[in-house]
Amino acid sequence: MKRTNSKKIFFPLIILISILILSVGTGLSQPPSEVAKGPEIKLGEITINVREFRSIPSSPKLLEIVAEVFNRDQQSVAPPHSIKLVVTLKEVKFPSKETTGEFPSTPEESTLDFPLPPKTGRVMTVGFIFHDDPPESITFEVQINPPDGDKKTVTWQKS
Repeated sequence: MKRTNSKKIFFPLIILISILILSVGTGLSQPPSEVAKGPEIKLGEITINVREFRSIPSSPKLLEIVAEVFNRDQQSVAPPHSIKLVVTLKEVKFPSKETTGEFPSTPEESTLDFPLPPKTGRVMTVGFIFHDDPPESITFEVQINPPDGDKKTVTWQKS
């Protein structure tokens, strides 16, 4: 009688322990954590302005690329020095020559020194100096936070 009684207790006890172990394993597991990413930074409108300096004998011209930068995130603040604007010359056309890629093609960078609160924007400027007559047209590639950030192409034409 002792044997049958121990079988009746032992078998359900093993099943109960097995169920507990399986349920604790799934109960304690956590969903995969989301990768913490920064705020959603986007490019807005990009304009190109020409400024002439007449006080200097050679009268250089400055081509300013002005880009709006927006923090589209609802809660995250973009910290200072975390937003970089890179402007690269892609194509330059001269009136007397064919399209050339021999123009200085080193990218110009600008970093935002201030925090960018959620749902706000700022203007960032990058400039290129021309000592001679400016070309007929110039195409720029403007990118925010390379290599994964927003990218736009803009063209300036001599008026």
